[in-house]
Amino acid sequence: MRYFDFENSKYGFPLAMDAHRFEDNTDLIFEAEPHTINFFEIMFFEQGSGVAYTNEKRIDLCPGTILFAFPNQIKQYEFDKNSVKGFHLIFKPEFLESFFQDKTLVYKLPYFYNYSFAPYIVAATHDFEVFKILLSEIVFEIGTFRSDSLNMTRSFLASILLRLDRRFRAFHHIANDSCNNNLLTRFKMLMEEHVNSNLNCNQYADLLKIHRNELNRQIKAYTGHSPINLIQHRKIQEIKQRLLLDEQSIAQIAVELHFSDPNNLSRFFKKMTGCSPSTYKQNMQNDSFS
Repeated sequence: MRYFDFENSKYGFPLAMDAHRFEDNTDLIFEAEPHTINFFEIMFFEQGSGVAYTNEKRIDLCPGTILFAFPNQIKQYEFDKNSVKGFHLIFKPEFLESFFQDKTLVYKLPYFYNYSFAPYIVAATHDFEVFKILLSEIVFEIGTFRSDSLNMTRSFLASILLRLDRRFRAFHHIANDSCNNNLLTRFKMLMEEHVNSNLNCNQYADLLKIHRNELNRQIKAYTGHSPINLIQHRKIQEIKQRLLLDEQSIAQIAVELHFSDPNNLSRFFKKMTGCSPSTYKQNMQNDSFS
């Protein structure tokens, strides 16, 4: 599986974000085989059709579709890249942290580190036009970089992300106050920090200094899923990525993810996915999301 790393010095100077039109650079964007990234990515489709898969979730593309991806997700695209028009936006979290003075921002946005809803929306024509204007401004600033371009691009990106926050919540009928729920934000952060551990709900509740019942109530109210469901889903995604990316054996993965033995990991994987780790790996090597 191919791994895309962020190029910090693509333009000859450090810049932890990038944006361009699909028409100007299609070869490195629309990877037909399963792949993953180490940055945040948003794709804006003004025109084009086809199918996108993110963590095996199928999304049928149409004009106005906006796709979201965050680090370590497994992705694949199936469509005619020559017929696609739109924008590709990527960034590292540090690009915004100093601007917002908030290291938890990407965890508060509902379309990143989201395991409950398909990572896309279909924007109304008016909304998409606004995004096009802001994205065009970012492309222009990067192409004509000046002393104030860094803050200009940050402000445009911030406007895009906050507008997308509203649209994503409306599209998926997510409670508006969930972005301000500190418990949900901290829980999502802890899942990423402890993905290599085998923590249970009681241990997460202890880290959050909250009773397990209250953790379950709040997380389920805001996501529609119990904490254990989210923990298990995140663990499965980690196993899948390691199977495809690192070419590790089941025994190695079991040790690194703190399973008691390889058979325990295999049973967990089959229970959650319906197939064994080896079958999943073989299917994906044959470019099959099943």
